[in-house]
Amino acid sequence: MLYIILLMQLHLSAVMSKWSVSYSPVRICAFEGSSVDFSCSFEYPDTHTLRTLKWFKPETYQKQDGSQNGIAVYHSSAEEINKLYQKRTVYTNQDKNCSLKLHNVSKTDIGRYFFRLTTNRYYGKFTGSGGINLNVAVLPFRVKVDKTKANGHIHEGDSVTLTCGTENCTPKQGPFTWFKNNLLLPHATESELKFSFVSHEDFGNYSCGLKNSNRTLTNETLLDVRYSPKNVEITVSPSGEIQEGDSLTLTCNSNANPAVTNYTWFKISRTNVSYVGCSREYVIRVVNQTDDGQYFCIAKNDIGYQNSTVLTVTVVKVEEPGHPHFLLAATCALLFGIAVTLVIFCLVKRRIQLATKRLTKQVLNNNENSTDQRPTVTLTEEVYENLRIMSKSEFEENITNLTYADLMLPPTTTDRPRRNSQEDHLVIYSLV
Repeated sequence: MLYIILLMQLHLSAVMSKWSVSYSPVRICAFEGSSVDFSCSFEYPDTHTLRTLKWFKPETYQKQDGSQNGIAVYHSSAEEINKLYQKRTVYTNQDKNCSLKLHNVSKTDIGRYFFRLTTNRYYGKFTGSGGINLNVAVLPFRVKVDKTKANGHIHEGDSVTLTCGTENCTPKQGPFTWFKNNLLLPHATESELKFSFVSHEDFGNYSCGLKNSNRTLTNETLLDVRYSPKNVEITVSPSGEIQEGDSLTLTCNSNANPAVTNYTWFKISRTNVSYVGCSREYVIRVVNQTDDGQYFCIAKNDIGYQNSTVLTVTVVKVEEPGHPHFLLAATCALLFGIAVTLVIFCLVKRRIQLATKRLTKQVLNNNENSTDQRPTVTLTEEVYENLRIMSKSEFEENITNLTYADLMLPPTTTDRPRRNSQEDHLVIYSLV
């Protein structure tokens, strides 16, 4: 009895070893609208004759293990093919090759597909177990950020991976393209972009897509790398020479994420370092000599801080009255004014002299013409001309027309003897 049971098991094993279906690959991710290939091969007993070959997809409410026939995706009898798949499938139609091509896949095609064959025997039915799982990638792509820290922000030095994927799956075919701030990253051609040690230079907006396919570009995703202040430097306004009395503004600039929350200003005078301000701009309304020195700032945020390089401020002293240069300029201006005055004075004096000479010459000419008629009168001799004695009657007739004049003669400078004092006080009246 035991011998018979063993023979029956060996026979059944031999019979079952003749039935098989192989799928490759067992999982497929395809872009919506593309075509997919279900690679397949099968075996059946040589004593059987094939009758029907078909691919089916279980309904959503059916078991997904192939034990229940679902929608006919392909059937050796064309009229059995479901209308959703008519004219969309191509069967290889070769001996023991059950490969199938499915065109224009969509989200409704997502699911598991099985191959089933039947023969002329009663028990000649077999369905390949496992099947092929089809997933459809619905565009556009989405960039997913994976970081080593489950919670918190991304900091410099962290390990970060950017994955270019879709809603359901990410196809392996490529090549992919990556963009940072809309600029192509030529060496990034995989679906993943990895940063073993992310830095502040990696901060930016990233997007991905398939090469030569603009429609697969994603929306930009920010890689928010937090870092302490970098490239801290000071700018000066206005630039150029700084003079006493000017207004001066020093600005502390830096790159940081998050933004700088605290600025501190220091001044170096010889060996002393003193605190002078706590805002981004350090403003000196009126510059003087005490502001001469070296300045630097420190920028700080929640991550860390960095100080700037030292900036030297040199204040030029304005020249005041009494300065040698000012005195020289004033002296030159005074001498120039004196010289102009002298020139004008000389010109005026020369004109006066010329006018005087002309007048003197004219007077001399007039005197020469009258020499024969009238004797020369000199004051030093105290001689009075045009004096005549008037009779009493004549005087009385003309008394109303008399005019008195005092003749004051200057003192003589000659060596001739003067008259007595009585004669000096004589008044001589003359009819004018």
